[in-house]
Amino acid sequence: MEALLARRRGPFLAVVTFGALVCIAVLAIPEPFLEQIERNRPLNDSQVGWIYRLLAIAAAVQVLYGGFRVFRIERVQTAREHDPRVAAMPREKLIASLSRNAAGMIALTLIYGLATTMVSGLRGGFWLFPVLALAQGAWYYREIGQVARWDAFQPEPVTEDPDKKPWDPYPGNHVPVLARGLKARE
Repeated sequence: MEALLARRRGPFLAVVTFGALVCIAVLAIPEPFLEQIERNRPLNDSQVGWIYRLLAIAAAVQVLYGGFRVFRIERVQTAREHDPRVAAMPREKLIASLSRNAAGMIALTLIYGLATTMVSGLRGGFWLFPVLALAQGAWYYREIGQVARWDAFQPEPVTEDPDKKPWDPYPGNHVPVLARGLKARE
């Protein structure tokens, strides 16, 4: 089970690094540049306020959707029961896939914040988004850990063919499209 829990760390460490770099970049933006963006923006103050509110609401809805809907044990269990590809996927790949998706959602929250800064020219509104991303990361990390603990006690995936690997993206004698011209003609 420790191996499953370790699979989730990489994407989360990568997104924490990305978040730190984004925060440092926003702090490093020179004040005259931000003033110039604010003076030359095509939107008035009211429109910028509404864009900020909409992006903040979108980020909050994304956080809630991911936590309450996407990264739940019930959702993974349903996917394993109804989708044969997910059912045949090894545990490690499943946890790694969930972790990458969670990291992508967290990075999107940070990008929302960066977009508000670049549209408005105001640095102050940005800081809501890293706080949301931090809470989102902690929540998703916990949820994926719960899925990993649950999955560790589930039976191994069973395939029909004993010679076939449990999850093979290229079954049988599949030749990738780019390599078909290189294959010897028979």
